[in-house]
Formats: sequence, structure tokens, C-alpha cells
Amino acid sequence: MKIFKRTKEKKDAKIAAGIKSLTDKLKIKDKIAKANQWADKHKKKVSLITIGTLMLSLIIGSWLTLTATYNEADMMSGLSDVKPAFDGIRRIQRLKSMQVDQTVELTNKGQQLKHELDSLVRLPVKSHQDSLDIMVKYRQLELVVKYLDNKQ
Repeated sequence: MKIFKRTKEKKDAKIAAGIKSLTDKLKIKDKIAKANQWADKHKKKVSLITIGTLMLSLIIGSWLTLTATYNEADMMSGLSDVKPAFDGIRRIQRLKSMQVDQTVELTNKGQQLKHELDSLVRLPVKSHQDSLDIMVKYRQLELVVKYLDNKQ
């Protein structure tokens, strides 16, 4: 990282030296000092020039705005490029809500299976069909739990 800092410092030093040599050649410091002296002596003129320049730019800007012809189709053409992006966002939101709904549905199904499995396991005497139901529901519950664990 020190290498990058050194090269940046060298570049900054070169830029500063270039600016200094340019200002020395053009004698900008002297010109700025003379302009500041004149401005200190003629405060009212400086204020009038500043306000006049601002008013002129306001008038020209307003005139350009009012006289410009805008085609509404041209102004709306940029918005048509945005439509696919919004469609994509809506599609993503729809898919997310479907996924949330499926997760809630699976959670409810898992709770229902657990309740049914608990009630089958509590039976004191189980028939062959009860044993098969326990095995099937247990396998279904395992699949639901595995799916929900992978989702998270």
C-alpha cells in the first residue's frame, strides 16, 4: 500500500508544481491582487455588475425555457426504457410472495402431519394400517422439514 501512496504523492506533487509554474507564467496572482484592489475601491460597481450578470443569466435561461419546443413523445421516450425494469421487479416480488405462501403452506402441512403422527403414535393398540400411516406420515414430515431447513 505504501507504493500506491508514494505514487499518488508524486503525482500530486507534479500537479501542484505544474499549476504553480502555470500561475507564475501567466502572473495570475498579480492579476487577482489587482482585481481585488479594484473591487475594494468600487464596491457599488462590483455589486451592480454581479446583480446584473445574475439577472441577465436568469432572463436568458427563462427565455430559452419558454421558447424551446418540447415534443412530449421525446420526453417520454426515456421512460419506456424503464418499463422492463419495473416489470422485472414486479415479477420478482410476485415470485417472492409465492415462495412465502408456499413456505407457510408447507409449515402448516408439517404441523398438521406432526399432530396426526403424534395421535397415531399415542394409540395403545395399532393396526397394520396405523403402522403404515405412521411410516408414510413420518417420511412426509421428514421431507417437509428437510425442505424448510434448506430454505433457511
